[in-house]
Amino acid sequence: MCKLSKITLKSIARELGVTHTTVSNAFNNPGKLSESLRKRIIDYAHSVNFYGPDNIGRALRTGRSDAIGIIFNDTLSYVFTDSHDVQLMQGIAGECDRKGVSIILIPLHNGQGARASVINTAVDGYILNATHNNDQIIAKALSKNLPVVTTDFKIPPHSSVSIDNYRAMREICLHLLEKGHREFGIISFPSLQGRKGIVPLSQDISGDNDVMITRVKSCVETFREWNIELDNCFLCETSHHETFGEIAAQELLNVNPGITAFICLSDRFAQGAINYCRQSGLRVPQNIAITGFDNIPRPENEIGLTTISQDPVRKGEIAAALLLEGKNNIHFDLEFTLIIRGST
Repeated sequence: MCKLSKITLKSIARELGVTHTTVSNAFNNPGKLSESLRKRIIDYAHSVNFYGPDNIGRALRTGRSDAIGIIFNDTLSYVFTDSHDVQLMQGIAGECDRKGVSIILIPLHNGQGARASVINTAVDGYILNATHNNDQIIAKALSKNLPVVTTDFKIPPHSSVSIDNYRAMREICLHLLEKGHREFGIISFPSLQGRKGIVPLSQDISGDNDVMITRVKSCVETFREWNIELDNCFLCETSHHETFGEIAAQELLNVNPGITAFICLSDRFAQGAINYCRQSGLRVPQNIAITGFDNIPRPENEIGLTTISQDPVRKGEIAAALLLEGKNNIHFDLEFTLIIRGST
């Protein structure tokens, strides 16, 4: 049986009587060729079932893969269901489309736990989206000495993009304090992977989730300025989902029935807290005030949520641009707005 020879850039060049570089440009740098020459090369390549050079081989030759890795805290499905992350990915993808770059999604969790082996995938750099900094995947990504951009936290000298989370949370706290609230429950994603439970705000907070730590410490320090009794205020760390926000609201009120305001580190948590209050006959905001974070779209029949508005699409665009342009040690501050609505 006659063995079919492999179609390559060189074999196409031989058949068409052009150089290997010319064929390569037809696929990788079409602007360097006339339209007629490029069409001749591409038409012939397609006629022999060749649709472009192998990406792995090109990466080995050029040192570039034309792909970036996006590392995020949760499961793979999370990035397609969480409104904030969906918009963030839209921004990243739009910038990558403009630059002809692909995206590889790298969740810190899957059904069998985090796997550092995924970092062996060839990419030209990483965007770390609000990650747990001590995770083995993060450590391995940073050890590869590739360009890195972070969103919502900083790892100098890498570039970063975020709102001022500390100032945003302070504005929420001041709004509630000026409304007369003095006993608070905070519903938060974990400071450390897997950490769950309720502690008083008088207890020191530590961990490797910088977004969570920054937001909660802002609350604590603002309350101290107002001489709030921190033993009467509590933090509940839980998984990021409306259902767990609902459970957290119940558990916080079991610990301290005198709580009059829930500060939620996301709108999803806030919706869970609203659901619990509705089921329990607690009126919002008459009995309990509730704040969120992110200003994600909400059903028209729901109470308006006091929250922090930011632009996750813009955040994604800037993060991708900083990475693809190789800009290091730059921090981009995004604007935010406290939007006061009916929930407070």
